[in-house]
Amino acid sequence: MHKTWNKAFHKRKLWRTASKPGKLVYYMQPLVEHLFDTWMQPLPFPTLLKFLYSCLLIFFIMLPMLYPLLVLLSYYGLFQYAAQEHFGLETPENWDLLGATTKLWRFEVTNRKYLLFVTMYIDRYRVVLTAISSTVDYMRVALYFVFS
Repeated sequence: MHKTWNKAFHKRKLWRTASKPGKLVYYMQPLVEHLFDTWMQPLPFPTLLKFLYSCLLIFFIMLPMLYPLLVLLSYYGLFQYAAQEHFGLETPENWDLLGATTKLWRFEVTNRKYLLFVTMYIDRYRVVLTAISSTVDYMRVALYFVFS
Protein backbone atom coordinates (compact mmCIF):
# COMPACT_ATOMS: atom_id res chain seq x y z
CA MET A 1 0.00 0.00 0.00
CA HIS A 2 1.37 3.39 -1.00
CA LYS A 3 1.34 6.24 1.44
CA THR A 4 0.18 9.09 -0.75
CA TRP A 5 0.19 11.61 2.08
CA ASN A 6 4.00 11.39 2.24
CA LYS A 7 4.42 12.12 -1.47
CA ALA A 8 4.96 15.64 -2.73
CA PHE A 9 2.02 17.20 -4.55
CA HIS A 10 3.78 17.25 -7.92
CA LYS A 11 4.31 13.47 -7.73
CA ARG A 12 0.65 12.59 -7.14
CA LYS A 13 -2.01 11.74 -9.71
CA LEU A 14 -3.94 14.81 -8.61
CA TRP A 15 -1.16 16.97 -10.11
CA ARG A 16 -2.40 16.24 -13.65
CA THR A 17 -5.82 17.69 -12.86
CA ALA A 18 -4.49 20.83 -11.19
CA SER A 19 -4.90 24.07 -13.11
CA LYS A 20 -1.93 26.10 -14.35
CA PRO A 21 -2.48 28.88 -11.76
CA GLY A 22 -2.67 26.19 -9.07
CA LYS A 23 0.67 24.76 -10.21
CA LEU A 24 2.13 28.26 -10.31
CA VAL A 25 1.01 28.92 -6.73
CA TYR A 26 2.50 25.57 -5.68
CA TYR A 27 5.89 26.47 -7.11
CA MET A 28 5.83 30.03 -5.71
CA GLN A 29 5.16 28.92 -2.13
CA PRO A 30 8.87 28.52 -1.19
CA LEU A 31 9.65 32.04 -2.44
CA VAL A 32 6.76 33.54 -0.49
CA GLU A 33 7.77 31.62 2.64
CA HIS A 34 11.31 32.92 2.19
CA LEU A 35 9.91 36.46 1.93
CA PHE A 36 8.07 36.06 5.25
CA ASP A 37 11.15 34.52 6.86
CA THR A 38 13.19 37.51 5.75
CA TRP A 39 10.87 39.94 7.51
CA MET A 40 10.91 37.81 10.66
CA GLN A 41 14.70 37.87 10.93
CA PRO A 42 15.90 39.07 14.32
CA LEU A 43 18.00 42.13 14.93
CA PRO A 44 20.35 43.67 13.76
CA PHE A 45 19.22 42.96 10.17
CA PRO A 46 18.20 46.47 9.00
CA THR A 47 14.76 47.22 7.63
CA LEU A 48 16.12 49.04 4.59
CA LEU A 49 17.99 45.93 3.47
CA LYS A 50 14.85 43.86 4.11
CA PHE A 51 12.89 46.24 1.90
CA LEU A 52 15.45 46.06 -0.94
CA TYR A 53 15.72 42.29 -0.66
CA SER A 54 11.93 42.00 -0.64
CA CYS A 55 11.69 44.06 -3.82
CA LEU A 56 14.18 41.72 -5.49
CA LEU A 57 12.33 38.65 -4.25
CA ILE A 58 8.95 40.02 -5.38
CA PHE A 59 10.49 40.64 -8.81
CA PHE A 60 11.48 36.97 -8.98
CA ILE A 61 8.02 35.93 -7.77
CA MET A 62 6.40 38.07 -10.48
CA LEU A 63 8.83 36.91 -13.18
CA PRO A 64 6.57 34.11 -14.53
CA MET A 65 3.91 36.76 -15.17
CA LEU A 66 6.29 39.47 -16.40
CA TYR A 67 8.16 37.28 -18.89
CA PRO A 68 5.19 36.65 -21.23
CA LEU A 69 4.35 40.35 -21.09
CA LEU A 70 7.91 41.24 -22.04
CA VAL A 71 7.82 38.75 -24.92
CA LEU A 72 4.51 40.17 -26.18
CA LEU A 73 5.82 43.74 -26.00
CA SER A 74 9.01 42.86 -27.87
CA TYR A 75 7.10 41.02 -30.61
CA TYR A 76 4.65 43.91 -30.92
CA GLY A 77 7.62 46.28 -31.23
CA LEU A 78 9.11 44.13 -33.99
CA PHE A 79 5.73 43.98 -35.75
CA GLN A 80 5.30 47.73 -35.47
CA TYR A 81 8.81 48.37 -36.79
CA ALA A 82 8.26 46.08 -39.78
CA ALA A 83 4.84 47.61 -40.47
CA GLN A 84 6.19 51.16 -40.39
CA GLU A 85 9.45 50.62 -42.28
CA HIS A 86 8.40 48.14 -44.96
CA PHE A 87 4.69 48.66 -45.47
CA GLY A 88 4.29 52.32 -44.51
CA LEU A 89 1.51 51.64 -41.99
CA GLU A 90 1.06 54.18 -39.23
CA THR A 91 -0.03 53.07 -35.77
CA PRO A 92 -2.35 55.20 -33.63
CA GLU A 93 -0.73 57.35 -30.97
CA ASN A 94 -2.13 55.23 -28.14
CA TRP A 95 -0.57 52.07 -29.62
CA ASP A 96 2.75 53.60 -30.72
CA LEU A 97 5.26 51.58 -28.71
CA LEU A 98 8.31 52.70 -30.67
CA GLY A 99 7.39 56.38 -30.36
CA ALA A 100 6.87 56.03 -26.61
CA THR A 101 10.24 54.30 -26.14
CA THR A 102 12.08 56.95 -28.18
CA LYS A 103 10.42 59.69 -26.11
CA LEU A 104 11.40 57.91 -22.92
CA TRP A 105 14.95 57.27 -24.13
CA ARG A 106 15.51 60.90 -25.15
CA PHE A 107 13.83 62.45 -22.11
CA GLU A 108 15.88 65.26 -20.64
CA VAL A 109 15.09 68.01 -18.16
CA THR A 110 16.29 71.17 -19.89
CA ASN A 111 15.39 73.72 -17.24
CA ARG A 112 18.04 73.83 -14.49
CA LYS A 113 15.47 75.01 -11.94
CA TYR A 114 13.29 71.94 -12.51
CA LEU A 115 16.32 69.65 -12.45
CA LEU A 116 17.29 71.02 -9.03
CA PHE A 117 13.66 70.63 -7.90
CA VAL A 118 13.57 66.96 -8.96
CA THR A 119 16.94 66.28 -7.32
CA MET A 120 15.77 67.85 -4.08
CA TYR A 121 12.58 65.76 -4.07
CA ILE A 122 14.51 62.55 -4.69
CA ASP A 123 16.92 63.40 -1.85
CA ARG A 124 14.03 64.28 0.42
CA TYR A 125 12.24 60.98 -0.10
CA ARG A 126 15.52 59.07 0.24
CA VAL A 127 16.11 60.71 3.63
CA VAL A 128 12.50 60.07 4.69
CA LEU A 129 12.74 56.39 3.71
CA THR A 130 16.02 56.01 5.60
CA ALA A 131 14.56 57.73 8.67
CA ILE A 132 11.46 55.53 8.69
CA SER A 133 13.50 52.34 8.35
CA SER A 134 15.90 53.47 11.10
CA THR A 135 12.95 54.27 13.35
CA VAL A 136 11.54 50.79 12.79
CA ASP A 137 14.93 49.29 13.63
CA TYR A 138 15.27 51.35 16.82
CA MET A 139 11.73 50.46 17.87
CA ARG A 140 12.55 46.80 17.37
CA VAL A 141 15.68 47.17 19.53
CA ALA A 142 13.71 48.92 22.27
CA LEU A 143 10.96 46.29 22.21
CA TYR A 144 13.58 43.55 22.22
CA PHE A 145 15.13 44.95 25.40
CA VAL A 146 11.74 45.54 27.04
CA PHE A 147 10.36 42.06 26.39
CA SER A 148 13.52 40.00 26.84
